[in-house]
Amino acid sequence: MSTPLAGTSEPVISVRNLFVRAKKKVLINDLSLDFGSASLTAVIGPSGCGKTTFVRTLNRMVEMTPDLMVKGQVLYLGQDIYAPKVNPVMVRRRIGMVFQRPTVFPTSIFENAAFGLRLVHEEEGKIDAAVTAGLVQAGLWDEVKDDLDRPALSLSGGQQQRLCIARVLAVQPKVLLMDEPCSALDPAAVQRVEATMNFLKREYVIILVTHNVGQAARVSDRIAVLSAGRLVEQGATAEVLERPREKFTEQFITGRIETQAEATV
Repeated sequence: MSTPLAGTSEPVISVRNLFVRAKKKVLINDLSLDFGSASLTAVIGPSGCGKTTFVRTLNRMVEMTPDLMVKGQVLYLGQDIYAPKVNPVMVRRRIGMVFQRPTVFPTSIFENAAFGLRLVHEEEGKIDAAVTAGLVQAGLWDEVKDDLDRPALSLSGGQQQRLCIARVLAVQPKVLLMDEPCSALDPAAVQRVEATMNFLKREYVIILVTHNVGQAARVSDRIAVLSAGRLVEQGATAEVLERPREKFTEQFITGRIETQAEATV
């Protein structure tokens, strides 16, 4: 049993002996991790090490990629999300995802934030409150509260990304997956999104994929280092970055490893 990456209570998500294969390639190789409540864990490693594939297994988004085989367990509050009778739509409501590039629709700010709620046919009377709460938590409310009918596409890139965060938060998830959410943003927008992450981690389980070691240092409580789909090292952020146990970790955080091919069968 692996040690929970954060928190003192039972893990919210437990990954057990996870394998992901694509034809003859092993993308995730016997990976086990626990994620505790009210925490932000950064998953780092070179390009091609399986970070995005890993995080996409945590809410079954990986199933949208053809020819991938998943073996092992992903337990959310003790329940295997890959069990036959588990509805993947409900999984994604509890375990939301923010992608690398903001994905906004050609509708208003309000309707973008309400999108997930309408998908699950939430009562109309609850949507206003949920949208407001999501925008507040995402740090966007003060910037848009007087113009919610404005087209979402008129927002800046950083605002659009925080709107995507608000859309996920509006459906009241327990876990927030973030796949390099700042890679397409300018430095000022990155600072705003990082401030949002630091605020949200007080309440949510956040699992952040990032190639940016500096960002991991600024926002994360814990770090998990991946190489060729395997877990190399995990621990408190300061410990991993200042006193890495593994040579691979030291080489990566000092910039001596840039890319890496996926492991093969």
